[in-house]
This record gives sequence, structure tokens and C-alpha cells, in this order.
Amino acid sequence: MADYREEPDWRERIAADVRELFGRLIGDVLDDAKRLVPVDTGHLRESLSSEIRGETARIGSDLNYALYVEEGHRVGYAGPDGETVFTGDVVPPQPYLRPALYRRRAAG
Repeated sequence: MADYREEPDWRERIAADVRELFGRLIGDVLDDAKRLVPVDTGHLRESLSSEIRGETARIGSDLNYALYVEEGHRVGYAGPDGETVFTGDVVPPQPYLRPALYRRRAAG
């Protein structure tokens, strides 16, 4: 990192460096999530994206089943009366976002 103490615009330069580092970090997390996501058709991997707004980032998918892959779920079906009937089977979680987020990263 540069030595900013003698620069008149040091605050702006530090803020720019922080934004750049944050962008790289989010890109790394997204790359890891795409590497770790289980692939059947490839739709989930292709749907993974990121966005940065100010000091907040979002990484994920808009697919309705993305959460069920990450966290697992019970198996059910709509019974004749319209209520959900659970079979007792469970689809285990296949986490890809949390491991990508919590992976230890080297600074710099």
C-alpha cells in the first residue's frame, strides 16, 4: 500500500483503494461460489452474480431453488386436497455460498 500521509487528497485515495479491494474480494468470492456450486444442468452456476452498492455487496442467484441447494430441504408433493405431503426423505445441503464467503483470503 502507498504511504498517504503526505498527500493532500489522502482520504480520497484510501477510499478508492478500499473500493478496489472490496471489488476484488467480491469477485474472488463469486469465483469460488461458481467453482463450488454443484452442477446438474449448469443453470445455477450460470445464474450466480454479484452487485456492489456503496459499502454493501450481494452475491447469489435469483433462481427459486438456489436456497434449497445451499441449505437442503425435505421432499414433499401436493396431495389431493392441495396440502403439502412430506415423504420423510431429505435432500442434504450442498453449500457453495457460505464456504466461498468464509474461505480464508490472503491480504493484498
